[in-house]
Amino acid sequence: MNKVEKIVKEFNRIKKLGFVKSNRVKNKDGGIGNTFEDYLGVEENNLKDPDFEGFEIKTQRELTSSYITLFSKSPSYPKGANAILKEKYGEVRDSSFPDLKKLYASVFGNKWSEVYGKYFMKMHVDYSNNRVYLHVKNGGEIYDEVYWNFEDLEKGLNKLNKLFVVSAEQKSIDNIYHYHYNSGTVFLDIDFNEFLKILENGFIQFDIRIGVYKSGKNYGKPHDHGSGFRIKKESLYGLYKEKLEL
Repeated sequence: MNKVEKIVKEFNRIKKLGFVKSNRVKNKDGGIGNTFEDYLGVEENNLKDPDFEGFEIKTQRELTSSYITLFSKSPSYPKGANAILKEKYGEVRDSSFPDLKKLYASVFGNKWSEVYGKYFMKMHVDYSNNRVYLHVKNGGEIYDEVYWNFEDLEKGLNKLNKLFVVSAEQKSIDNIYHYHYNSGTVFLDIDFNEFLKILENGFIQFDIRIGVYKSGKNYGKPHDHGSGFRIKKESLYGLYKEKLEL
């Protein structure tokens, strides 16, 4: 049995269980992904390796229009880019900490995104230098020193070369979420050039989520709350050479 056959077999087994109780009732999102991985027998970890038989697993609620996180990757240059961006373009968002700035923004490749009513941000793919830049426009000036090189982005995508996206119907029973994992799509052989094209065309967004530590030894230092490249499921189909609907 090859790896695709194995994950298909395991998914069908879990699907036949019908609604199953969330194993992470205290999680904000109800633990939809953790519960599925529990039934697969995946041990919870923070490693960069794929989740199951070489597959990265993404789980979402049925009919959701939310974005799926592809990967998180700090800019290749300059060193400490998050801290630089936070200080240059962040704002104080909590009056209890008037000396601490945060920066939250969603940035696309096909348009300028307004940030805090002051700045405009856009992703720019530079094929001649093999880089993806974050451009920030402030009045007539453009700050263009932050970038990811193609090599680093390809490393981020490597984990996703085999991807399994699972959808689940959700309902609450006695105030506890239950899930029926009822459909899934296997994606195989990711195409980096298509990633760049889809990013350029605005179907992949880069979310900046740079907070700040408010206590302890790291007080005032930037805290990345999950900045990363995100995509809607329908746009995933253009990223992969092979797809299998379950």
